Amino acid sequence: MLKNNRILISVICLILLNSCTFLGMKTIPLEKLKAQYADGASQFITIEGIKIHYRDEGSGPPLVLLHGICSSLHTWDGWVRELKQHYRIIRFDLPGFGLTGPVPKKFHDPDRGIKLMDQLVQTFKLEHFYLAGNSLGGFLSWKYALKYPHKVTRLILVDPAGYNQKFPWLVELSCQPLIRPFAKIMMPRIFFDIAIGGFLGIGGVYGDKTLLTPEIKQRYFDMSMRKGNRGSYLDIFMEMRKRNANENIGEQIPQIKTPLLVMWGAEDRWIPIQNFAKWTLDLPDAAFIAYEGAGHTPMEELPRQTARDAHHFLNIPN
Repeated sequence: MLKNNRILISVICLILLNSCTFLGMKTIPLEKLKAQYADGASQFITIEGIKIHYRDEGSGPPLVLLHGICSSLHTWDGWVRELKQHYRIIRFDLPGFGLTGPVPKKFHDPDRGIKLMDQLVQTFKLEHFYLAGNSLGGFLSWKYALKYPHKVTRLILVDPAGYNQKFPWLVELSCQPLIRPFAKIMMPRIFFDIAIGGFLGIGGVYGDKTLLTPEIKQRYFDMSMRKGNRGSYLDIFMEMRKRNANENIGEQIPQIKTPLLVMWGAEDRWIPIQNFAKWTLDLPDAAFIAYEGAGHTPMEELPRQTARDAHHFLNIPN
């Protein structure tokens, strides 16, 4: 009888644990995440009390890469493989995401984020560098290039945030007053799977679902399970939503003078291709490439092609 009770208790505990995991209520210890998602190139640096996860690889002129919302530096793995023989590539998990993890709300303000980024740039002693960013990272990149045009030699934006738009369903749902308290403690696995891969007409991050591996989906979900990250995701959603309420959010875009390449996934469901057209109108002298079939992260879906195009742009004679 005692043995049967132990078996029953073990089964119940296993069911509860799996339920908590599926519902996104469990947390994964940082050390466990580091064991799986840090590698020999991973390092940590403390800036303003924030322990930032970064990788500094390759050799050549410096290229800084900024990932998008709910993502991590791993989104650039393909570019690093293709380009590290040509560039010194520095990428890091933005505050609130990945192994960097949660930070005080004040750091979710993009202006504060740009200041923090410049402190990193100074720490790495980068006087001039190339800069590329995707989504939220793209927003921070063009904002940084406007503030420090003398530092950014060339700029690449991949499906960047910049103009007023309707936010993706996951962001809107999470920001609803009745949902917010729950979103801070739970983000169900199915939400992430739909957000990345799409379902029943709800568009996901990836345009070509055949390229979305179980490992990629697991990584996105695991990073949300780091203690505090769910709350940071929500705080950043709220901050971007607040800024997006200003219809003039992109009024500074025509002021960008840095040589610029804008890349876009033609099947982007998070920041639609219509915004791509706005960039072409406001910056007619920039270079533009749209990738058929790709979604919100073409550098992840098409790493070789996008890296090749980036390399070509970065080496155009002035």
